[in-house]
Amino acid sequence: MSDWGIFAAMLRRDLRIELRTREALLAMGFYALLVMVIFSFAFSADAALTARAGGGLLWVAFLFAALVALDRAFLRETAEGALVGLQTSPAPRAALLGGKFASSFVLILGLEAILLPLFAVLFNAPAHADWGGIALTTVLGTWALAANGTYFSAMSVHVRQRGLLLPLLLLPVSIPAILAMVQATQVYLGGEGVANYWLQLLAGYDIIFTALGLMLAEMALEVE
Repeated sequence: MSDWGIFAAMLRRDLRIELRTREALLAMGFYALLVMVIFSFAFSADAALTARAGGGLLWVAFLFAALVALDRAFLRETAEGALVGLQTSPAPRAALLGGKFASSFVLILGLEAILLPLFAVLFNAPAHADWGGIALTTVLGTWALAANGTYFSAMSVHVRQRGLLLPLLLLPVSIPAILAMVQATQVYLGGEGVANYWLQLLAGYDIIFTALGLMLAEMALEVE
């Protein structure tokens, strides 16, 4: 089987398991929805306020959802020695890690597609908001989180405090991407600034860290 075949098989397998069990989807949806509802009570539904601070509020909810999904990316592989089977298989590590990244990316992005309209309603998004730009920012930002998060999830899968270690590894490395996500979203919600600069920064970040993750896949999936 080619590298692309292994990549596609891993992607289909993970999505099929998740759609059957819905464990990560339910947890992601619960935490993200809870954050958005709490913020909606804390801040009045004012379009001007959303234009000033809505980007930060939106990405806090997205980050909670992403952390839940990425924490579980390799968790199911620890049962019945499945992870050892992956690590000792002759399949290229980059293809295995790429499939895991793609499945996490699709799951997070699917939930965000549901949360965006809910955000617009709960926070009374400005009528002139550029939702096409926000959608593009969401795709690029989710790519950045999934690329780094999948790699760190693989590295921390055997650590006892995995749920604590993953955010400690992921968030500091992702600070430039998070800054670009929030700033670009703010611009598209009607704030001041130039969104193209932040999108270019985000796209460059995605390319660099995706390449690094694939290059270091052997280290992330080495046999314990």
